[in-house]
Amino acid sequence: MGMRLVRAAVLLTFVGFWLAPVSARGTLDADEVQLKRALEARSGEMLETLRLWVGTNTGSFNQAGLERCSKMLAEPLSRLGFALEIVPGKALGLPGRPTQTGPLVIARRPAPSGVEGAPRFLLVGHYDTVFELSSPFQRLRIDPNDPGRAIGPGVADMKGGLVVLLFALQALAESGDLDRAGWTVIFNADEEVGSLVSRARIEAEARRADYGFVFEAVRPDGAMVRSRRGVGQFRLEVSGVAAHAGQAHAKGHSAIHELALKVVRLEALTDYSRGITFNVGTIEGGTKRNIVPERAYAWVDVRYDDPAQAKEILEGLQLVVQDSAVKGTRADLWGSLHRPPKLATVPTLELLALHQEVAREFGPDPPRPLHAGGGTDGSLMNAVGLPTLDSMGARGGNAHTRREFVVLDSLPERAAIAAVLLRRLAHGTVPGSPALRPPEERVD
Repeated sequence: MGMRLVRAAVLLTFVGFWLAPVSARGTLDADEVQLKRALEARSGEMLETLRLWVGTNTGSFNQAGLERCSKMLAEPLSRLGFALEIVPGKALGLPGRPTQTGPLVIARRPAPSGVEGAPRFLLVGHYDTVFELSSPFQRLRIDPNDPGRAIGPGVADMKGGLVVLLFALQALAESGDLDRAGWTVIFNADEEVGSLVSRARIEAEARRADYGFVFEAVRPDGAMVRSRRGVGQFRLEVSGVAAHAGQAHAKGHSAIHELALKVVRLEALTDYSRGITFNVGTIEGGTKRNIVPERAYAWVDVRYDDPAQAKEILEGLQLVVQDSAVKGTRADLWGSLHRPPKLATVPTLELLALHQEVAREFGPDPPRPLHAGGGTDGSLMNAVGLPTLDSMGARGGNAHTRREFVVLDSLPERAAIAAVLLRRLAHGTVPGSPALRPPEERVD
């Protein structure tokens, strides 16, 4: 699994580096300074690119908009010499949602044949958002209260990150460093609904790569994410017996009544002390006020910290489903724990330490990395053994709300940090840190 074999000496050196007090700040070399300046000079272009992409609605169920945006994303990669594979959208498989996903864009640029031991990078980002065509939140605008910020659907989550990714690659192409590594870029259109279609391809590419990067937003203060909670999504549907609410109420069996009882039991499974939460996010049921409801359903979000908790969570769900308190009703459950927890593995912490060192050379010491509640495709990549950083994008916040923002000067800043880190990894060492893992014993 190429470059994933970590020599004991390297690990011991790394652990010492991670735990030791912050050392003297490193210095960007002349080529890295040039990368930084080149990206700063393109800040206006980055904003306009973001404005164009944000202005194209890519709600997870807007297939036409996703089709348009996939072409916008693929075209600049093609100009950089990437070979494109556009996988048509497929049915999501969500109950009550027959809509297909948008295209899956996979772009590959192998290292030139003469470059031996070149690392293989997997760069991932999603271009769907939670804002459908029906949302009034459709355009990028400069924050009237803070001209250093832009507000818009997906500016942080994660079209701002896609801008960071693309411009970092363009800068590396101009410096000649793109030829020092092999590259695979994946843009998926179903991340906000669980990556149910794209997951298998992401995991397959992760098994072939040496380092993974996902360009989700970093916190507004620049704090990176070191680990994440696991995520599950479930649809609980209850079936009952309809009847006239006045003339035949006793003959009816209320699906809403049974669902309400189950909701209370589900929420009671939350255990904050152990990092387990159950959230019933939406409920729908019945047809008319004067009809005993025949059907009702709820969507349930589950979060958990430890992979060992998965069995307990699934068993708890099944007990709620199987036990009916209202006579004549039954329940069916759809769903899965679709994103495993992202654990702070030693290889991923090593990669994070290298990132933090680069970030330190760009300004103030970055904040300590965080444990995050939100899931990303980085959890899938990390789970198959790929050292992965999944908060490589722009600085921003308030995702999934009409207050979502991105810090504008973070676009060139984060693109430069990404470019410098990737360049150092491609060259094989990071100044001030242990030598990176050797290419021997790589498995294709």
